[in-house]
Amino acid sequence: MKITQMHLDDFGIYHHVEWAPPEQGLMIIHGPNESGKTTLMKYVRSMFFGYPRGEWKGFFGHIDIRRHTGKAYRIYRNEKEFYIADGDTILYEEPSTMWWHGLDRQTYDKIFAIGLEDLQGFKILSNEEVRSHFFSIEGGVRMGTTRREFIRRMGELLVPSSQGKKVINVLLQEQKEYAYRIDKLVYDEDEFAQLQAQEKRSYEEVNQLRLQQEELKMQMEQVLLPMSAWNIYQRGQAAQKKMQELASISQFPQEGLQQESEIESNISRLTTQIQKQQRLYQEKNTYHDEWKHWEICGKTIEKVYDKVHEWKQYEQILQEKEQQAVQWKQALEQEERKLRPYFGTSIARQVDWQDGFLVAQKYAQVWQQLLAWKARKPKSGWISSTPEYDQAQKTEAYWQQQGPRIEELQQLIHTWQKIQAVWEMIEQDKQTPKQGLMWGIWGSLSISIISAGLAFWQVVPLFWGYMVAVFFLIVLVILGYMFLMGTYTPKKEVVHEQLQEVENKICLLSKQGNLGLDGDFKCALWQQKIEDMKRQYAHWQADYSKYVWKKEQKELYQSVYGQWKNEGKQLKASVRDVMDEWKKWYEVQGIRHLPHTDFMLIQQAWKRWYSYQQQLCVWKEEKVQMQRQVEDLTAQAKQLFKELSFAENVTPDNVVLLYKKWQTIRVQAEVAREQDHQRVIQKQQEEQLQREKARWEEKQRQLFQTVRVKTSGEFRDKALQYQQFCQYKEIYRQSEDHLRLLAKTSQALKQLKYDLQHYTVKDWQDKRIQYEQKIKELEQKIADIVEHRGSIVERLSQMAKNEEYNRLLQEQQHRKALLDNQVDNWLMYMFAEHMMGEAQAYYERVRQPIVIRKAGEYLQEMTARKYTLQASFDGKQLYAVDNTQRRIPEKQWSSGLGDQIYLAVRISLAVVFSQQLEPMPIVLDDILVRFDEDRQKAALRFLAKVGEKEQVFLFTCSRMTRNIAIEVQQEEGLIDSGIHVFEIDKGSIQPINE
Repeated sequence: MKITQMHLDDFGIYHHVEWAPPEQGLMIIHGPNESGKTTLMKYVRSMFFGYPRGEWKGFFGHIDIRRHTGKAYRIYRNEKEFYIADGDTILYEEPSTMWWHGLDRQTYDKIFAIGLEDLQGFKILSNEEVRSHFFSIEGGVRMGTTRREFIRRMGELLVPSSQGKKVINVLLQEQKEYAYRIDKLVYDEDEFAQLQAQEKRSYEEVNQLRLQQEELKMQMEQVLLPMSAWNIYQRGQAAQKKMQELASISQFPQEGLQQESEIESNISRLTTQIQKQQRLYQEKNTYHDEWKHWEICGKTIEKVYDKVHEWKQYEQILQEKEQQAVQWKQALEQEERKLRPYFGTSIARQVDWQDGFLVAQKYAQVWQQLLAWKARKPKSGWISSTPEYDQAQKTEAYWQQQGPRIEELQQLIHTWQKIQAVWEMIEQDKQTPKQGLMWGIWGSLSISIISAGLAFWQVVPLFWGYMVAVFFLIVLVILGYMFLMGTYTPKKEVVHEQLQEVENKICLLSKQGNLGLDGDFKCALWQQKIEDMKRQYAHWQADYSKYVWKKEQKELYQSVYGQWKNEGKQLKASVRDVMDEWKKWYEVQGIRHLPHTDFMLIQQAWKRWYSYQQQLCVWKEEKVQMQRQVEDLTAQAKQLFKELSFAENVTPDNVVLLYKKWQTIRVQAEVAREQDHQRVIQKQQEEQLQREKARWEEKQRQLFQTVRVKTSGEFRDKALQYQQFCQYKEIYRQSEDHLRLLAKTSQALKQLKYDLQHYTVKDWQDKRIQYEQKIKELEQKIADIVEHRGSIVERLSQMAKNEEYNRLLQEQQHRKALLDNQVDNWLMYMFAEHMMGEAQAYYERVRQPIVIRKAGEYLQEMTARKYTLQASFDGKQLYAVDNTQRRIPEKQWSSGLGDQIYLAVRISLAVVFSQQLEPMPIVLDDILVRFDEDRQKAALRFLAKVGEKEQVFLFTCSRMTRNIAIEVQQEEGLIDSGIHVFEIDKGSIQPINE
């Protein structure tokens, strides 16, 4: 697992900081004190394992990782909020539980986080948590966890303290209290004292008998141990005996059977291949001599075949063009028949149709203009001669003068009639007030006042009272307006003056106009005369307008007709000029006669005729060339057919047949030639296979000579015997390991082997029967004593005659039975923990050398191969071994060598742990401050090499370490993949490029 991106949103002194560390190499992060190194290390641990209890407030961040499977994840921890995103799903399970088999923060710190004070070296494996995780991952059972569980359960039952509150401690204290309370209830008599002493002695006797019983059980267990180991021992002895019988075969090569099987397989394979090669090259040659002539003519055949398509195309074109030429000739004759009436017997081959088109277009335009001019001739049939005006009627001047006077007089009469109506109204006393309107006005006013008063005094509802008052006020306004309009009339004097004025104007106007209006204008006759004069005036206006319009139309026709005649003269002159130009053009072009209307028809016919003439000429030339090409191809093919004795007519299709036959012969010739070549190669390969077979047979002979056999059958027999020897050897080793595990110690193992050698199973069975009888006798004695003690207790209770005493005795016995049960459980846990400890110690002695061996390799790299490591058999001692193979114990190490050894052990433990679990980032905190310059350089190179597979972070405040890292970086060229130096200062992380 590698860290790909750190996001410190709000984490201590870091605010919105992002850093993408390299996924490989050694990252050296330098910074002074209080620059943020410890906070960054805390961030890494918190992202993996969560915030410590009570330390989550105010911390926000997330981290991007890529696991060893290649899949990327992002871990979010925003205070108490936690989740993992992989791009598709959201996970809420802790990564340590989901991926790292329950690895906790403390164990991670002890394995992957190394500080100066943590360089404990080999002693780190004495930590129970580390050992449990490490050795369980190595493939063994979780022995450490089981041991801790036993110890925890023992601690829940008993603690070594008089003030303990565990189960057994409480039960022991209760027994003391029961004895004290019972002593207070007994009588102070001799018999009672004697009985009490007997009861006490009974307890002591029972305890002694129980101890004897336990001793007998232990002795019986010692007897049962060789009995349980007897079958294992006998199997090992039988295997040893078989090994001795097969001692002569012990020197058989370990890989001999595999070598012999490989040799036999290769010899058999080579023999089969040789036989196959021999069958192949014994066949006759397949190449025919007559194919040589075809191969000589091959290029010519290819050349002629390449032109077959062209040949066929020529023949097809000749056939199609000949048919088309016939059509062209027919069309040419048809066009000539159309053109002869215009050109005569000789048709011109060059005609300026462009110039003719312009002249014909001009001729057509002028002709169309002339036709349009004729169509535009003015028509005069609807215009009569000049109209005669009726002189008998009154003159125009008369009507122009009298007409307006008549209209004005009529308007004055109309005005007089209006004023006369007003005067009559005045005369009829129209100004008298209307009594009805007055009564209506006063009634509406009264009702409005009454309604408003009733509403004000709340006699009626307020809304309806005001609504009635408003309604009658509206009625009051309407009646008032009607009264005012009905009672108003102008003053009488003013009306009379206006009336006199209009009458005077009428009399004056009738006299001035000589209209012949005598008498009172108020009479009906006078009004009739005015109407007649008005009708005469209207008739005169209509006749006069018609006369003026006809006169104007005649003058307009005469003007238009003159213009039309002038335009016609000009168009006729233009037509004559264009006709001359048109005639001149077609005579120059060799045309006898050509109406301009036939120009387009003749032009198209001539162009078709000329096109057919050109196509026929071109075809004659192309036909000659194509015929010449066809004749050449036919001659080449004919010569080729003759040389190859190909008895077919010379046609393109037969050339194709010839080519196909040539292709078949060429392929057959190539195959035959390749087969002949392959026979030569196969002969060489057979010789090579013979030599290789001889080499394998020589190896087989040497192998048989080594094993001292002559045939493969004898070799296989010895190989089977060797396999049996190895199986017996493995059985013997397993039996020895099993006996060692049963014995637990080397001294006990010696005694066990001695007993197994000098005694039989029957001896141990007899001893077991004796011990069982003795144990039964002791159990019977204990039962008798307990029975006798029961009678004593009963006698004591009778003597005490106290129910409280009996109750206390019963409770004491009940609680003592519970105490015995819990003590048995405690003893069971103690023995189980001891046995698991012994098994774990043996398991660790087998597994621990993996860490030590890898640590030795790391120490060799840091010390330029001067030192390596060795561990004692029990794994409790560690030795440094120099070049002279001298073993140096831990007490004689120098401080620098010790730090190097401890660092190698810690890195080895982390690497091995990563291989079994998952690679985790290694965090180092100022571990090189006690190293001198040379040792720091060696350690940095070593850590950079570890960083090729692991992700290693080294935090330091030492400027010397920083400078040395840059120097090593430049010396080794590790800028891109090895050592990366970063500067950290108050919440910012920047790379150093020097």
